[in-house]
Amino acid sequence: MTKTVPNRPAISNVLIKASANVAFRARLLTSPKEALAGMNLPAEDVEILVGVQAPTLKEYALQVKTRLMA
Repeated sequence: MTKTVPNRPAISNVLIKASANVAFRARLLTSPKEALAGMNLPAEDVEILVGVQAPTLKEYALQVKTRLMA
């Protein structure tokens, strides 16, 4: 049986924004707490997103997926 990634619309929206907006992506990868400030995300989602450290958006997304499936 394959485990699926939980549906987290707020996290999906952050990743979509990061893929489309270079400045937001750079802030997310270097200062995630600052990048997410004012986005009105659920606290649990912020905790997941802030806890990831990655040099690229691809790696960031992979780490987020890993955390969601844990």
